[in-house]
Amino acid sequence: MTTDIAPLHIAQFGAGRIGQIHAANIAAMKDVRLRYVVDVNTEAARRLAARYGAKVVSEKEAFADREVGAVLIASSTDTHARLAIAAARAGKAIFCEKPIDLSLKKVDDCLAEVEKAGVPMFVGFNRRFDPSFAALKKRLDAGEVGAVE
Repeated sequence: MTTDIAPLHIAQFGAGRIGQIHAANIAAMKDVRLRYVVDVNTEAARRLAARYGAKVVSEKEAFADREVGAVLIASSTDTHARLAIAAARAGKAIFCEKPIDLSLKKVDDCLAEVEKAGVPMFVGFNRRFDPSFAALKKRLDAGEVGAVE
């Protein structure tokens, strides 16, 4: 039985170091396509888009495209909350690099807009170097914690 699933089209905001990593990860996925790259550095955006068959567009164009099902926010921190709010209002699922913002009020306002829109949002927050996570890993390796699920 063959199942034809339409690919998930993603608009990515940010063509810097972490944006390059995310774009490569998107390209490696079977049913996901990098549709757009948006960045204030148009040359960086062009290079990244060309590498993965995407287009460089404006924020407005990316949010207006009904084919875009999700956005990946890997731009500078000061843009995260604003872009996440715009994505939520446009009905797009959101992956946002950490932090959402440096202001707790802006984070709260952003999360309220996301909740109001009813779209999923995931914040990338890798804590592998956190002392408590390192201690947990040590206990896991020693068999003290049990099976990981």
